[in-house]
Amino acid sequence: MSVRYSEDFKKEVVKAYMIGDRSISQLSIDFNIAKSTIRDWAKKYSEECQYTTNKKETDPATEIRRLNQKIKEQEKEIAFLKKAAAFFAKEID
Repeated sequence: MSVRYSEDFKKEVVKAYMIGDRSISQLSIDFNIAKSTIRDWAKKYSEECQYTTNKKETDPATEIRRLNQKIKEQEKEIAFLKKAAAFFAKEID
C-alpha cells in the first residue's frame, strides 16, 4: 500500500534536510520514508524551499559536516555513473 504525503509535508522534510539539521538517513528513520523518496523530493522542491527556508546561523563545524555529507553523496553518484558508463560502453562495442 502506497502512502500519499501532502505537498506541505514533503516541503517540510526538504527544508529540514536543507537546513542541515538532519541527514537523509536520519530523516528516513525519523519519518519512516525511503531515502530515495527523500532524495527525489529534495530534487523536486529544493529550489522552492531554498527561498522559503529560514536558515538559522550555523556554526562552521555544522556547515563543514553538511558540506562533507554532500560531497560523499556526490562521490557516490559519480561512482555509480562511472560504472554505468563503463557498462554501456561495453554494450556498444
